[in-house]
This record gives sequence, C-alpha cells and structure tokens, in this order.
Amino acid sequence: MYHIIVNPIAGGRRARKNLEIVKRLLAERGVGYNVYETSGAGDAKEIAARLTARDEAGQAAEAALTQTENLRPVPLELVVVGGDGTLHEVLNGISDPSACRLGLIPSGTGNDFAAAANIPLDAEKAAEIILGGAPKETDFLSVGGVRCMNVGGLGMDVDVLVRCKKGRVKGKIKYLLSLFQSLFTFKGYGIELESGGRRETHKALIAVACNGTQIGGGIRICPASVVDDGKIDVMTVECMGKLQILKAFLYLMRGKVLEYAGAEHFLCERVKITPAAPCTVQLDGELYDGLDFDAKIERGLKVYR
Repeated sequence: MYHIIVNPIAGGRRARKNLEIVKRLLAERGVGYNVYETSGAGDAKEIAARLTARDEAGQAAEAALTQTENLRPVPLELVVVGGDGTLHEVLNGISDPSACRLGLIPSGTGNDFAAAANIPLDAEKAAEIILGGAPKETDFLSVGGVRCMNVGGLGMDVDVLVRCKKGRVKGKIKYLLSLFQSLFTFKGYGIELESGGRRETHKALIAVACNGTQIGGGIRICPASVVDDGKIDVMTVECMGKLQILKAFLYLMRGKVLEYAGAEHFLCERVKITPAAPCTVQLDGELYDGLDFDAKIERGLKVYR
C-alpha cells in the first residue's frame, strides 16, 4: 500500500498530471494506494505526521495496512508528488524516518534534491524506480531541530529567496531575476563557523550546509556533495567587493564555485554557523527566522532512487 501525498499546484500544476501517471501505473499492477492532497502550507507535514504517528505500542498508525503475513509491520510506503518544499514538509512530519520508505515524483519548479539523488524528472521513470527498485540509505540534515533534505544556509541565497517571495514573476526566471538584483545590493553577513576543532570568522557572501548539490533549480552550489556519505559538505564564499561578487557568481553559474579563490569547502558531521546579527536562514528553500543554525548529519532514511 502506497500513501501518496500530492501538492496539486506544484510546478504549475505539473503535479496533477504526474499523479495521474502514477495512479495509472499502480492500477495496471494491481497495487493499492491512498491519495492525500494538500491545500495549503503545512498540510503535507500534517498528513505525514498523521500517517506515521506512533501508538502506545510504538507502531505506526497505518501499520495495520502494511503488515507481512506473520503480522510483523514493515516500513510505511510514502510517495511525495511535489517539489522540494513539499518534500521538506513531509520529511519534517514523519515521526520516525527509519520506519518508512520514501519515494519522490519530482513535480516542482526546482526539483533540486531529485537532481542530487539521481531521481528522473520523468514521472513514469520515477514511479518505476519506486515500484521496481529497492530504497537506498539516504542522509538528511537536522538544523536547529528542523530536518533538511537538500541544502540549508544563509547569505545571498536567502536574500534571493526573500525577493522571490515578494515578486510576481513565476518559475525559474523568478529566481534568476532575484539573483541578479541581489548581486548588486547584498553586502554580506558576518558569521562565526564552528566544527570540531575549527573555529573561523567570515564576512560571508554565502554559507551553506549541503546534503544535495544544487539550489534554485540548477545552480550547483556544491557539486562535490553526496547524499549518502554520512557527511555534511560545508561551503562558504567570502564577500570581497562587487567585482569579486560578480566573479564568484560566474563561477557559481558554471558549477565551479569550489574552484573560486574565495570559496572554502570541507566535510564534517556537525557544523554551527552563528551570524553576527539575527537573520533569516533557508532550509530546502523554506525560510526560517531566528533558527539556531546548528546542523548535524542524520541517517536511517530510505529513499527510492
């Protein structure tokens, strides 16, 4: 039994089309499913929380629907039809990530985690992976108690997202327009970075903790990142004046930001980034005010990819 959580307006309503493809494939194979549609922000999180709630015996509320012949419960099968934001909500609603198996039909605007996890954008191919494959161990981050599937950070990427929220333009062009605006106005953040024995201060153009490789629908913020290596890829870019910001931007757009002289990259299992003044941070493109950016790697989640 598959429990499908769908954001019907994701990707300019691409999700509705993809849902029909998934339903057809399931029907052809005689596989049972339930569909849960979201109608607003927070719905996907609430649905996932309800489906994975634990009873007094420690079993999931839907365990009765997912039992083997000897009545031993097996992991709950969750499928997300939506984008990075819907996936973020579902991940944060799941009571115990190790007690479910997660499938993704990429249907959003950016689909950045799908790119990092090599999940096809074609809905039929993505569904075939879920129906015919085996889920793989996949890392995620916990940042100040909030789970993050792809990339979390602060700096110019957040400035871009704030502008996106205010703009009227839709789609990927909205992100690019906001990015160009930020290039000429963003002044950098003072931060302190702590990880193991490392303690540094920066005036950061951007500071990110990565599980995935890209943001903004294809901007390769950390091409070296791997979703199942048990490590956080930390990347900072120093803010060194307008000309250098433009140079860093060009490296970023070519997917070669790690080659930029002002970039620093290292691997760890935990990192704390403290801004000099309170600021907004982003996790999977979702904005959080006042969140303690103390990130650690988490394991136990199985994803079809």
